[in-house]
Amino acid sequence: MQCKNHPAVQAVDRCAACAEPFCPDCLVEIQGQKYCGSCKVMAVQGQPIVEEAAIPCKEAKDALIMAIVGLFCFGVILGPLAIAKAVKAKNMMRLNPRLTGSGQASAALVLGIVALVFWVLGIIYRVSSMQAR
Repeated sequence: MQCKNHPAVQAVDRCAACAEPFCPDCLVEIQGQKYCGSCKVMAVQGQPIVEEAAIPCKEAKDALIMAIVGLFCFGVILGPLAIAKAVKAKNMMRLNPRLTGSGQASAALVLGIVALVFWVLGIIYRVSSMQAR
């Protein structure tokens, strides 16, 4: 994720009001919240700042649930579904900076891969044990 003001610099956080990504040089902390240059003026003046700026990404949450369930059952089906949904969620978050849940999407991606690998290894083990008889 790149800084909105400096495309060559990696963003470290999002503004608490507008949810745009910014580098450390572009953010100011006011009362425990980080704000960009435009939004910090409103925060200092005491004007209402949009509290609903960040929107949780439903796809990221769904992907994480699928991945966790896939670890225990139907991993060969839910693993790839969780991976696909996590990638979709990451793409949606890239296009809409107000969406949150990047950590959930990353966890779903990793757990989806792990679930799929475990189930494939389980199938290989079962097939090899049947051939050994």
